[in-house]
Amino acid sequence: MKRNYKKLCLIGIPAAAAVIALIMLVTGTFSGYSPVKVYASNLMEGITPQKVEPISPNNNFYRSTADFSIDLFKNSYTKGKNSLISPTSVYLALGMTANGADGSTLKEFEGLLGKYGLNLNDLNKYYYTMNKSMTQVESGRVSIANSIWYRQDIGLDVSREFLQTNADYYGAAAYKADFNSTRTVKDMNGWVKNNTEGYIDKIIDKINPNTVMYLINALYFEDEWKNIYTKDEVEEGKFQIMNSKTISAQFMNSIESVYLQDEKSEGFVKPYKNGQYSFVSLLPKEGEDIDSYIASLTGDNFINVIKNKSQNAVIVSIPKFQAEYKVELKEPLEKMGLKTCFDPKKADFTKMEGTTNNDLYVGEVTHKAAITVDERGTKAGAATAVEMDAMGTTAKSIIFNRPFVYAIVDNDTDLPLFIGTMMNPKE
Repeated sequence: MKRNYKKLCLIGIPAAAAVIALIMLVTGTFSGYSPVKVYASNLMEGITPQKVEPISPNNNFYRSTADFSIDLFKNSYTKGKNSLISPTSVYLALGMTANGADGSTLKEFEGLLGKYGLNLNDLNKYYYTMNKSMTQVESGRVSIANSIWYRQDIGLDVSREFLQTNADYYGAAAYKADFNSTRTVKDMNGWVKNNTEGYIDKIIDKINPNTVMYLINALYFEDEWKNIYTKDEVEEGKFQIMNSKTISAQFMNSIESVYLQDEKSEGFVKPYKNGQYSFVSLLPKEGEDIDSYIASLTGDNFINVIKNKSQNAVIVSIPKFQAEYKVELKEPLEKMGLKTCFDPKKADFTKMEGTTNNDLYVGEVTHKAAITVDERGTKAGAATAVEMDAMGTTAKSIIFNRPFVYAIVDNDTDLPLFIGTMMNPKE
């Protein structure tokens, strides 16, 4: 595969691609969706998701996942800016990717996602069970979708076992597409937009010449509050931003019944109508800097502050808000210990490709999230794209838009018949 890919890059990657005759409907979801049309070849022919028996997650899974979630937040938020991530979207995308890893690369995925003694087989089962539970709500909507896309023109032999595992545990669809066409970028972004109800309209700007595969997760949440705010519970107020400046905002006022408190913060819990999810907000105590507070968070103390909630009346005033955030996660994940998969010389994804000429590595992990919190409830969407690249000579681009040297040479001797400089093409 490496030889073919290098040849492809060196000749500049042909602009013309084979016509894809089959128009497929993307599924790959844990809950019902309106399907989106995608111009790509279906790789799942002959692969039927096998029945998986749900298992109850244990304490090691909850602690591992909590630690990953808080560590990811701490390493990816931007100081002084609205920041938002969906750890669920990220670890599902990484879980799919891990199913193609082996050796030390796999060990790093397991160490990151299953910190407290969990292997990949455990994680697959727990993610499957949790996702089935998360999407079975009586009101509102929680949707999770997964898909795999790979470049059609390099002869990449994607392992059937890899596809089968991701179909079984993640409900992932898989597609072979023309990565040289802007149509594929539109298809992938359209798939994400469809599976997030338009909340994430784009996750990929362009496809790099050495990118051969994307593993994409899309997640959408929507529900009303159990107790919706009335008009007279919303009023104008002041919100303090950085440097003690204040801005005007609309605040929603209510009396809630669940109070949260620890040494550094206090907050509240407001349930959604479906009864399965709640909104949690934590405010650092006076004198506690927000950055210092975030730095002090761990998976355990975040879980514990919620577990130790008290049934006390709490008067709450919180602003209506919208937020959108996009972040590249390569650097945060490297800080968290996931390093080998990003190294072209060390990454081992032999379980992802069905040949021995494997040279795949993770080029980037892109995450985007958006949320709206208002009187009626909450809408939120997130998408994560794991970009798989291949080693090889990347296609170059040169624009001769300044003075240059040129020559006519003899091919046998490489001696110039003519040589000159071009300083001004209009002289």
